[in-house]
Amino acid sequence: MNDVLLHFGDGVAFARRLTPGTVHAIVTDPPYGMNWDTDTTRFSGGKQKVSRGKDWKRKINGDNKPFDPSPWLAYNKVIMWGYNHFADKVPLGTLLVWVKRNDAAYGSFLSDAEIAWMKGGEGIYCFRDVPNIKDKGDHPTQKTVDLMVWCMDRAKIPEGATVFDPYMGSGTTGVACMRTGRNFIGCETDSEFFDIAKEKIEYAQLQPRISLPVNQFKNFVDTPFEF
Repeated sequence: MNDVLLHFGDGVAFARRLTPGTVHAIVTDPPYGMNWDTDTTRFSGGKQKVSRGKDWKRKINGDNKPFDPSPWLAYNKVIMWGYNHFADKVPLGTLLVWVKRNDAAYGSFLSDAEIAWMKGGEGIYCFRDVPNIKDKGDHPTQKTVDLMVWCMDRAKIPEGATVFDPYMGSGTTGVACMRTGRNFIGCETDSEFFDIAKEKIEYAQLQPRISLPVNQFKNFVDTPFEF
């Protein structure tokens, strides 16, 4: 069973308390600073005319101010979603694109895709994963588990490494870690989402994991860590 550490509170402050070398990678979907209206009943689903149908009746914590990526830039491996909201605050890197619309929904509401910044390189890579439009999810900006697994594979984060998500939301990154044999540290400031994440990650710990290809990360040198 992989190690998990969940903290209810601010991720930036918590990171300062972690033992150096504890975290091998940052993989996160932070608040973008767009003060987003989380009432998704206003979306039709495009030509399918299927409403996403949920009013979250709440704001996303931290979304009322511009996102500052600077606390995470010094880490060796970093993936942060919402690149178009903080592109002027990060150096040149690799871009990961999540194509999330089915063909009938292109151009209908918000974005047809989302973009993440990955530290290092300069390529652009796409992953198409279209969630069921009727699935309301556990968070208004929820990513899919398959997407987060792809992200970590693309960043060459090996089994046994520790991934830190300082803006955990409903725990998708943590679930992806449990499924692929990675350790996880997560922080969240919304108590409802924290409880959801805890339940989902605990359940994922009990499920069979997906093995990564042998020798895929042969050049990785593990750093001892402690909680």
